[in-house]
Amino acid sequence: MLIRPEPFDIEAFAPYGECFALRDLQGDRHDFAAQLTNGRSHARLNVSISRSKPQTSAIRVAALERHDHSAQAFAPIVVSRWLVAIAPNTTEGGPDFSQLRAFVMDENLGICYRPNVWHHPFACFDTPAEMLMLRWDDQTESDTTWAKTPSGSEIQISLP
Repeated sequence: MLIRPEPFDIEAFAPYGECFALRDLQGDRHDFAAQLTNGRSHARLNVSISRSKPQTSAIRVAALERHDHSAQAFAPIVVSRWLVAIAPNTTEGGPDFSQLRAFVMDENLGICYRPNVWHHPFACFDTPAEMLMLRWDDQTESDTTWAKTPSGSEIQISLP
């Protein structure tokens, strides 16, 4: 299956999370730009920098991830274009790979996935990128759940 990324669509992304503007804003400060939900009182806010080398061919989807107890936000630091790919839950709770959607983002928007949202790990196009990532973690396996692409399935996201 080959997925072609779409331009980012706020309404299509809304069931999975929020987006927030980063540049060309009026005013000096924008509080509560996204809701960074935390489901574990003992978890600590993980503020990290994610780096990615640009993709030069179609992206092979090997697995999707989700964070059962925390929202996860990404805010571009240095980036040209980057990928957001999401999939709804099946009735069994895993990702519905057949409904995977991909969007092309630019440096002007950040996103915040809601807890329990299946998504592809951070990937970029064109140039190396750095992202600020925020998530509530307790440094156990329960921070991130992974689901591998079904055996025998080949899912690729084409370069835009």
